Amino acid sequence: MKRPVTSSLLTQSGFSLVELMISTVIGLLLISAMLAAYVASARTYQVQDAMSEVQESGRYAMTVLLTDLRQSGVGVDSDLLIEGVENDTDKIEAFELAHADNTLIITPDNVRSEIVYLPGLTTAGSDGRAYYIGNSGGNPSLYRNNAALIEGATALVMEYGVDTDGDRLVDSYQKLGAMSASDWASVISARFYLLMRSSGSGVTGQAQVLPVPFDAIDTSDRRLYQVYTATALLRNALTVKGTGG
Repeated sequence: MKRPVTSSLLTQSGFSLVELMISTVIGLLLISAMLAAYVASARTYQVQDAMSEVQESGRYAMTVLLTDLRQSGVGVDSDLLIEGVENDTDKIEAFELAHADNTLIITPDNVRSEIVYLPGLTTAGSDGRAYYIGNSGGNPSLYRNNAALIEGATALVMEYGVDTDGDRLVDSYQKLGAMSASDWASVISARFYLLMRSSGSGVTGQAQVLPVPFDAIDTSDRRLYQVYTATALLRNALTVKGTGG
């Protein structure tokens, strides 16, 4: 004998094709929204991490450079309190020969910027400290003498404050290429421009446009770049030149 068909069995049915398509679309939209939120969060974290790295390295570099610039010439008995050297193999070798110290620069081929030399600040037996940009394991770094000091330093440009009339006031700031041999004894201050970059690439959405003097640098790697600049008075200029008490 057949069992009677109940009304509940007659009304039961599965999802229709339209319902399946609608639920699939809704699921895809939810997944897309979650993925977009994740990507945005990851990008924000990447930018913040790069910014923290660049700021920490940049501030440390500024502190080191300003401290040594202000003390440049301590203990020396001449008017030459600071010296710039162009990034040229012959000039670098002549510079080291003049100071009889081959520990200042690790190799001329490693130098990637001009060199600023601060006499009187001894380091491991040398007669001064030389700062420049070099490569440390393929990464640009700020060097002090023959040792990498801070990674991420990409470029360094110096301007020298020259007192041409002896009134202890800067009459003009000149880049290294414009300095004559007689100008160095009249330098009483120095201004530096230091370009720092993040270790990771692809951080920014597009290549950055950098200000002068770094406007020609290629930033297509989309690393985060930041410029640090500061001016320091060479305090020993006031004592070595005969105006100190």
